Amino acid sequence: MKSLYKIILNITLFTTITVAMFSIVFVDKVEALTISPARIEVTGDVGTTITKEITLFNDSKNKSETYYISYANFESEGESGSPRFMEPKDDLGTWMNAGESVTLEAGKSKTIPLIINIPQNANSGGHFAVVFFGNNPNTKDGGGVSIGMKTGTLVLLSVKGKVLEAGGLIDFKTKDNKFFYNSLPVSFVYRWKNDGNDRIKPEGNINIHSIFYWPTTKIDANSVSGNILPNSTRLFNVDWIKHPLDNKLKINNSFISSYFDTVSYQWQNFALGPYMAKLDLVYGASQGHNSKYVFFFVFPWQLFIVLIIIFTVIFFVGRYLIRRYNRYIIKKAHESLHIGS
Repeated sequence: MKSLYKIILNITLFTTITVAMFSIVFVDKVEALTISPARIEVTGDVGTTITKEITLFNDSKNKSETYYISYANFESEGESGSPRFMEPKDDLGTWMNAGESVTLEAGKSKTIPLIINIPQNANSGGHFAVVFFGNNPNTKDGGGVSIGMKTGTLVLLSVKGKVLEAGGLIDFKTKDNKFFYNSLPVSFVYRWKNDGNDRIKPEGNINIHSIFYWPTTKIDANSVSGNILPNSTRLFNVDWIKHPLDNKLKINNSFISSYFDTVSYQWQNFALGPYMAKLDLVYGASQGHNSKYVFFFVFPWQLFIVLIIIFTVIFFVGRYLIRRYNRYIIKKAHESLHIGS
């Protein structure tokens, strides 16, 4: 009840003033191993050698571990940005060398070099592979990549030369083409197709404008720094929300408690009226630009019911107090006249 009174008090204050806003995670993660960085993005010329460092940390407190190193090429699978790994018979997976294994004492870290030798006949554009670290020796499963629990560092290499940048923004909309919302979040989705021969990482914002084109907020359109690999399409999800719902909050079965939890949430994430969202993205070395618009409407009707009740109470209580005050003033005036006569 105290939270309810606090909500009503805050809303009353507001109304009174009114009257008077590609990360990829490997599922099969090696236990007790932390790798940094999770992704390496490099550019180089044909015939050159690139060296990068990978740091491994054994999170175990009392056990040394030996991690076996293997490699795989990957390409995009579906529109989620998830990788599909392939045995490296050629390309980047065969150009890399970080050794065969590394042993770490408990609680210790080690930095190892990753050497990339780009051959003279390498095609310009993007090449994509992963350096795996696993608990088991590098056995094969039917000719595929090494089996066993493992995690790794993605390597995204761009070979200089004739790099084709093609494709672009396919669509931008609210999730499920929803138009009416009674509260935030508003979920946006956009799809980007890459018809070029190198990865593309679009950068930009979704700018939210309220009625009369007044700027409301700006949201990072690619906060995960996701890449779109060549000859693939990727779907991006972006949410507009001010204060996310605390997952630790208990779900109330009571209608009244649930209703006022909703009112509290709408108050913290207050949004009202028609909005326009504009997606602005730039991409590639040429700094190409794509933009699209979408419209939606937010009306927090549960909150407005409470506001109407509060306005009504303020109106009638205020009118009663004004009438009582006027009667008091008139009475005092009569008393003064009576005394003066």
